[in-house]
Amino acid sequence: MAVLVIITSSCAKELDLVPESGVSPDQINAGNINFFLNGLYRRSMPERDNYVLQDVRGGNYTWTALSGSNSAYGVLITGDNVDDRLSFSASLWTHAYRNIYNANVIIEAVDRLGGAGNLQKVKAEACYLRAYLYYQLVTNFGGVPLILTNTTENIPRNPAAEVWNQILIDIDFAIANADPFQTTGIKKISVEAAQAFKSRVLLALDRKEEAATLAASTISALESRAIDANYGRIFRNTDASSEVIFAFSNLVTESNIRMSSLFWPYGTEWAGSYFVQPSTYAINELYQVNDVRRNVNIQDVPSADGVLTIVSKYWDVQPMVISRLSELYLICAEGFGMANGLQYLNELRQARGLAPRAAADFQTAGSYLDEVLQERRRELYSEGFLFYDLVRTDKAIDLPNVRTRAHYLLPLPGAQVNLSENVLEQNDSY
Repeated sequence: MAVLVIITSSCAKELDLVPESGVSPDQINAGNINFFLNGLYRRSMPERDNYVLQDVRGGNYTWTALSGSNSAYGVLITGDNVDDRLSFSASLWTHAYRNIYNANVIIEAVDRLGGAGNLQKVKAEACYLRAYLYYQLVTNFGGVPLILTNTTENIPRNPAAEVWNQILIDIDFAIANADPFQTTGIKKISVEAAQAFKSRVLLALDRKEEAATLAASTISALESRAIDANYGRIFRNTDASSEVIFAFSNLVTESNIRMSSLFWPYGTEWAGSYFVQPSTYAINELYQVNDVRRNVNIQDVPSADGVLTIVSKYWDVQPMVISRLSELYLICAEGFGMANGLQYLNELRQARGLAPRAAADFQTAGSYLDEVLQERRRELYSEGFLFYDLVRTDKAIDLPNVRTRAHYLLPLPGAQVNLSENVLEQNDSY
């Protein structure tokens, strides 16, 4: 595994990738460590296509005439010809390990400096970001090398259970040592942001009641926050939204990731590449009449090629939302089951212009779960949840692009397997 340099500048212009820009922990001190932490935040933010990878695989999109069925998007949407050359795999892997390396540098520096005072808070934020990066890896690849101390050695894959356990260890450290939300706001890791993320992890591990209990206590702790009745504001004016818990800043002068460039056609207000568009199911069946989310997420827009139906959720350069209150309501709805979770589901539905559901509407626990999963798909459309929701509930096998359960996972990048001299073992069926 190649050693990657840490890029720590918070300036608009990136430093050259030369050896002099590499940093070791003993070059970091209490006076400059926040400079390096800011760089870690900036670099850990998901890349554009990776942020919505689960939507691509899960059936929320199809390809366009510009991208075609043979593009990386089309390959994932059809499930045809997915192999170890997949660009999504290479991008995910490189992005995650580059920044795990950076997080390790900061964590080691804090430990060397003694961890007194605000240094523990710095370590808490770095631990959260490392956990978030490992979450991206384990949900897409399964077991991966667990690197907590930087090394140039070729490291074999750890079992997925060990990766999940380390994620929980890092999150628990963040919960114990980060500042509260009332101090941090939405652009920094807070205790409540770490709790929200831990709820997501516990749900992924099928520890549903624990997940729901933690989500409910986090909702209570965030008493100044509420489900935003203006659904579009969550993404288009994030700083003004009442429900965002944590979002990467994504400043124009720094990261400048424009999600809309993936969805909007050239010649429209938020001109982009138009590489994916809503699937037929998303257009015709996902949303009910009066659901306010539909016209935020999916719109018909005039373009040079006529009227096109597009994913319209994102405009220009905006903060990238990672955790928000509505996800916690949905975790409660699922984790508590129908008896105690239906109230959370209905509170969210009513905020989105829909009538509440009654217990009599569901004949079985399975039919209730199906409705919660559909509500997650509506609410979290284009936020990177769908495919893994189907994997963790073993419903992804019914997707047309999934041949076997082995294909729940992506292939490891072939270049990384080769660099490791085959210490890394490829996933089955690739």
